[in-house]
Amino acid sequence: MKFYIISDTHDSVDAVEKFLNVLRSSSHSGFLIHLGDLVSPFTLKLISESLPQSFSLKVILGNNDGDKVLLSRITKEVCDQPEEVEICGLRAILLHGFKSIELTEKIAHGIACSGYYDIVLYGHTHRFMVERACSSYLINPGTLSGYLASRRTYGIIDCGDLTVSIVDLETGGSILSTKIVIEK
Repeated sequence: MKFYIISDTHDSVDAVEKFLNVLRSSSHSGFLIHLGDLVSPFTLKLISESLPQSFSLKVILGNNDGDKVLLSRITKEVCDQPEEVEICGLRAILLHGFKSIELTEKIAHGIACSGYYDIVLYGHTHRFMVERACSSYLINPGTLSGYLASRRTYGIIDCGDLTVSIVDLETGGSILSTKIVIEK
């Protein structure tokens, strides 16, 4: 099982379609997590209608998601932040972000160091990163749209070997990869 993580699509239909082609070419089942800032309902509609049937979806609302009522009518898997989930048997929390980049990173780091979660997934900053913080992992997939960033990126958590990777949408190449090691 693989968890694909995207964020900050900002109505970039070409990036969403390119990413959905990646999922369609996958030969396994999986889970797609969107960490907010879809922006318009048509972007979520494209994702939910084109997502391979072997994939499940979870969407966290972001600060630029305008019509939250209509978004929640497209799929029941739309929710406000924060949302607790299990990923690969690990305790995880899903966030979009809070006001500034700096505040978002402080809050995510504080949650990571709380000891409640193994993984803290967040977006909003348009900066990809995977970092160990205290006993948890902070994971930001960056921005699928590429807006305000040098690359269009997404994340993958592979439950088989507990590896998290950040992937460049244009090249398909891994930008960084880290093994998740949880000390219990």
